Amino acid sequence: MVIEKYIAWIMRCFSICIAVVIFFLSAQSRLPLPDTVSFPGLDKLLHACAFGSLAFTLSYWFAVDAWFTEPLKCFALVCCMAACYGISDEIHQIFVPGRDASLYDWLADCAGAALAAFARLQVVKLRSGV
Repeated sequence: MVIEKYIAWIMRCFSICIAVVIFFLSAQSRLPLPDTVSFPGLDKLLHACAFGSLAFTLSYWFAVDAWFTEPLKCFALVCCMAACYGISDEIHQIFVPGRDASLYDWLADCAGAALAAFARLQVVKLRSGV
């Protein structure tokens, strides 16, 4: 269908935009968040949401048929791509004054990516009627 191809194209463009925004935010010494919105674990939640969004949009680089016929392969590839970008993000933060690399941030990245890839798998199953 034409609409599904259009949606896939838009989501692919969003994946690039999200990657750029993550890079831009990682280059900041301090995130632009008001102090009144802070609570313990907020940074991990933000990491999971950012990389979950990245993974969900990255999943559209794979055809629906691939998600249906080889779901584990698609799931693993999307998670791996997001995890690799997460590692590069943490390495990038080492060079930003006031920031540092964190294994826990990367684990939050991976958790968000895995949840989003799983959500994409469920969306594909719902759309196919399985």
